[in-house]
Amino acid sequence: MIQSIYRRGVLGVAGVGPVAGFIKRQGFKLGVGRFVAGEDLPQALEAIRALERQGFGGILDLLGEFVETREGANAITEEILATLDRLSVEPLDKYMSVKPTQLGLAVGAELALQNARRVARRAQEVGAHICLDMENSPYVDGTLDLYRALWSEGFTNVSTVLQSYLRRSMDDLKALLAFNPALTVRIVKGAYREGPQVAFPNKADVDANYRAMVGLVLDSQAHVNVASHDEAIIREVEATVRERGLGPDRYEFQLLYGVRLSLQRALRDRGHTVRIYVPYGEDWYGYFTRRLAERPANLLFVVRGLFG
Repeated sequence: MIQSIYRRGVLGVAGVGPVAGFIKRQGFKLGVGRFVAGEDLPQALEAIRALERQGFGGILDLLGEFVETREGANAITEEILATLDRLSVEPLDKYMSVKPTQLGLAVGAELALQNARRVARRAQEVGAHICLDMENSPYVDGTLDLYRALWSEGFTNVSTVLQSYLRRSMDDLKALLAFNPALTVRIVKGAYREGPQVAFPNKADVDANYRAMVGLVLDSQAHVNVASHDEAIIREVEATVRERGLGPDRYEFQLLYGVRLSLQRALRDRGHTVRIYVPYGEDWYGYFTRRLAERPANLLFVVRGLFG
């Protein structure tokens, strides 16, 4: 309950105009660089090169969300396509996360599908994987519709995400497994501000749903990307995959850039596939505030930066 109150409080304050303006002006002085690889693609690529030298995989994430105009969605889509073109000549594991509202989902489903097709096709041509990220609850149905449409059209290089704090997510997972028993799905707890009628308000319920969802995927023939820094959950997943002899075709751990570096290294050293989510771009504010809302330690890091 305390964690839930903390998260709602931070996200509420982050939405206040003067607070947002101050943080946007001072962001990298306050420590945004701890969680965001940089404001442009070359910085992000250098971060992924460094991660690969250390034995990690990377997930490129061009920041920006809730795009509300056709022109804006088309512009970001072109930037994503340019990023994939750049990846085509880079000797890196090619993996990119894309938010459906970047593709136009807030404008209309047809625009989002048109742009998603373009991105999935280009990714397929360059040998890249695309993860359709999950945003807040109004976009869940549209995101899952995009995923199903792309898979039905042969874009098997596409995966998606489900959030365990949403009450509906277990049913969504069961429906996805029925649609595609060999899917790849990233399970996260969720970090958007949602009401109690939509999301579990208590951390214990979110955690229990997370465990159940990961367990359901491990019981199937699908691949689960365990995206959590919760060490209790991670230990349980490790025990399960060890007992069942499951290999990297069935699971991997996905962790956030700049968060719990010792945990990242420990998982790598224990022989697991570990992929790091590497966000970049000028529109970093929403992502950054959600990281602050996850753990008081993250906020304290920024406060220390504020006071030098």
